[in-house]
Amino acid sequence: MRKSQPRALAIVSCFLALFLIISSLPINNNKAYAANPLYGVALKAPTNVHTSTSKSSNVLKGYAQGSILKFNSHNAEWYSAVVYLNGKAQNGYIHKSDVDVATQNQTQVKGVALQSPTRVYKSASTSSGAWKSYSVGSILVYRTFSADWYEATVYVNGSPKTGYIHKSHVENVVTSQESLKGVALQNPTRVYTNASTGSTALKAYSGGSILSYRTFSTNWYEATVYVSGKPRTGYIHKSHVENAVKSPDNLKGIGLQNPTAVYAQASTGAKKLKTYAQGTVLNYQTFSSQWYQAKVYISGKPTTGYIHTSHVEGLLNTSNSLNGAALKSPTNVYSRASKNANVLRGYPKGSFLIFKSFSPNWYEATVYINGKRTSGYIHRNDVSQERIISTTTSYPTNFKTVVDIQMTKDPKADGAGNVLASRAQVEYYVNSSNFSKSSSDYFQFLVLSEPARLNANEVNNKILNKHGILTGKAKSFIEAGEKFNINEAYLISHALLETGNGSSTLASGVPVDSKGNVVDANKAVYTVYNMYGIGAVDSNALKGGAKRAFDEGWFTPEDAIVGGAAFINSYIDRGQDTLYKMRWNPISPGFPQYATDVAWAVKQTANISKIYNLLDNYVLIYDIPRYANQPASSGDPNATVPDKKPETNTGFPSGVYGITNTSGTLNLRQGSNTSTSIVASIPGGSKLEIISEANGQTVNNTATWYQVKYSGKTGWVHSSYVDLLNLLEVTATSVNVRDGAGTSFKSVGSVTSRNLISAQLDAKNNLITKTANGHVWYQINFNNNQAWVSGGKNGTEYIKIR
Repeated sequence: MRKSQPRALAIVSCFLALFLIISSLPINNNKAYAANPLYGVALKAPTNVHTSTSKSSNVLKGYAQGSILKFNSHNAEWYSAVVYLNGKAQNGYIHKSDVDVATQNQTQVKGVALQSPTRVYKSASTSSGAWKSYSVGSILVYRTFSADWYEATVYVNGSPKTGYIHKSHVENVVTSQESLKGVALQNPTRVYTNASTGSTALKAYSGGSILSYRTFSTNWYEATVYVSGKPRTGYIHKSHVENAVKSPDNLKGIGLQNPTAVYAQASTGAKKLKTYAQGTVLNYQTFSSQWYQAKVYISGKPTTGYIHTSHVEGLLNTSNSLNGAALKSPTNVYSRASKNANVLRGYPKGSFLIFKSFSPNWYEATVYINGKRTSGYIHRNDVSQERIISTTTSYPTNFKTVVDIQMTKDPKADGAGNVLASRAQVEYYVNSSNFSKSSSDYFQFLVLSEPARLNANEVNNKILNKHGILTGKAKSFIEAGEKFNINEAYLISHALLETGNGSSTLASGVPVDSKGNVVDANKAVYTVYNMYGIGAVDSNALKGGAKRAFDEGWFTPEDAIVGGAAFINSYIDRGQDTLYKMRWNPISPGFPQYATDVAWAVKQTANISKIYNLLDNYVLIYDIPRYANQPASSGDPNATVPDKKPETNTGFPSGVYGITNTSGTLNLRQGSNTSTSIVASIPGGSKLEIISEANGQTVNNTATWYQVKYSGKTGWVHSSYVDLLNLLEVTATSVNVRDGAGTSFKSVGSVTSRNLISAQLDAKNNLITKTANGHVWYQINFNNNQAWVSGGKNGTEYIKIR
């Protein structure tokens, strides 16, 4: 074993020497050599191999930038390499920042040449020589190599050469291609031999052609075309086509063009496969941003065509039931969603319509043609969902002039015409700006010359039910409204007022003879009806109203409702078609006018408002008057003309009260006579604050009136209807006022003859008294404090109870 040891060492030495020689064999003159090598690109110019792991150590050898080097890992910052100097192997070190390590597991990549030309370099440096160059758009095959470089094999004079392509000079294609379909945008749209618009075109397609292709790169698609019957691969620039949607949605829409065409290709210049009339509802699918795809039948065969998105209006996703007012006169329902289509039916302005949402500009409605249910279309601009149509009519007359004219017409503040109206009241009621849309008073501006289009069943059930002769007569009122263009809500309100809610004799039927004279029922030739009190003069309302009904031929309740509306229409036909116009006649202030009461128009609105509040289906049309220089607000409805004041007025001390002794209500008036206006009605037994007394109109043999305050209102009542509770009058020359009931209490003042004093009352409205020193004492109000005064031995010796 010992003898063989030198021999074994010699064999090992020889093996190691052979390994070093083999591992150090040169790849080329620009490469360093190493065992178990890594490959990388020299980044520096030059890239140095040092004698030790320090950049300050000697340089064994330097390599040009881009050289491909071979080395081994050494530590965190250095690689080790073997270089040859004068034919001898030397170990050296390369700093890791000086090389870019190549990938160890290369993958093949395909890409598009971006440079013109795109070069394959001999080393990984753009300053090195090029093995070969390719035109921009060429499709190249290469392998991954380093962070900035790809490795490629090219053939030079038939011999394979390894070269390098800078990554910024090519664009990689997608690794997993996807098949697409799209629209040709260019005219023509070309399929190129290379991914460059400067290359030769294999084939060209007209704008709008539907093309099939595959994803390829950021800016290019790949397509297969046939040239002379042979498949060829070509390239389409992405900006030259628009992709179709991947998952098309089924849609419906309205043709907007007249006609609306379905084209053979996605171009308005293409052949028209079929055309449809404007407003036709079409079926189609989403395709691209500018085009829909549709199927049409040509000679019975399904054919794919295309509709431009601007040529149709899509239907809404949901259809909601709606209602509203007709705005046009007439408002038409068309057979198609086009104003060029046939009109199925027209409705007057203000009609209440029921419809459904359909498209952004059209509603769908159902009408009956010859008894058949038919779908039609109403333009959105022709109806309003608000159901309230308001217009303002301007009049040239100055507002102040209007009031001046009205003041010359003896305006009244009451319906009986007994109380003069003040200028402030006229200013209030003449000014339309004083009335809010939310108040019932606004109905004075309701246009009565347009039917309200009320629903007969709704009116019968909610308004006329249990209203005597008018029960169930809604159809007649609606017929009258349509026949004479009168708001039937106003007719109903008028009839309810005149007939006492359908119970009057004139409304219920009056027996008359052959000449229209009122007779007993057993002698009647006819029965006549009068629903609006026409001809019923105050002197003999029954006789006059019956004779007028006979002369007009109103022999049924329906005749009276419809026929009477004709008479009312004669007034509305003059243009005074609102309650406001009837009262104030803004087109010609002062004449003709139908009432003197300044509040007449407003007073009529309550019943009309009640009718509309009970209804669900109606339309309101308002006409609001506006005069020149009309203020935003004016006047005061409560500012009545002051009544003549009493000549003598005796003021009472504060805290005097009385109780009304009437069995019914007592009128609180503006002045001390019964011709003055009524401020309020006071129930019998009410407690009043008595302010003063004065002489006025003699009633019940006395002219004394009390000025009183009741429920916040001040006015006058006659003294005979009020019992005073606590008014004392001093009859003695002078009486001391003390702070307690008795002469031992301190005197706080005195009262003298004819002084009036208010006494204190208990909870039952009785005077508070005490007996002391043989006198009856009264608790009184004195200088805003409670005090006591003696009435003498029997309480009336010094004091008189009024």
